[in-house]
Amino acid sequence: MALYLGEKWPAEMARTPPAFEREENKIWQDFLSGFADSYDYFHYNVKIGEDRILPGEKEEPLKRMEEEIALKRIDAIGFRSGVYDIFEIRKRAGPGTLGQALTYETLWERWGVQGVSFTINIVTDQMDIDTQFAARNRGLTVFIV
Repeated sequence: MALYLGEKWPAEMARTPPAFEREENKIWQDFLSGFADSYDYFHYNVKIGEDRILPGEKEEPLKRMEEEIALKRIDAIGFRSGVYDIFEIRKRAGPGTLGQALTYETLWERWGVQGVSFTINIVTDQMDIDTQFAARNRGLTVFIV
């Protein structure tokens, strides 16, 4: 599996995303309070990348656990006006968040929906000035809510 978007969530239902931690959910809700109406729908917890694991004899539950850990998951993807907006949502976003977002950018270029424009975005409650500069320098949009 290279990309699994999963279920579409209409924008009006976007306030209750699955698998978000409490702090991420609050940040996301703060973001949506100003931007939800701009979107047709959202996907959450999007699996992207190859799900291959190291070879070896493993019991089935352990093998499934390793496969889940190996998958990369995009927090949210919003669709609006022919554009997919990819979101990494994080409390106190730092360089690691930037690295994760850039990884998703590269994976989307490889595995994502072809022929449709996309943007990479970070939604957070805090980000230091240097990380903000680095993110914007790489073409990412940062939303501090």
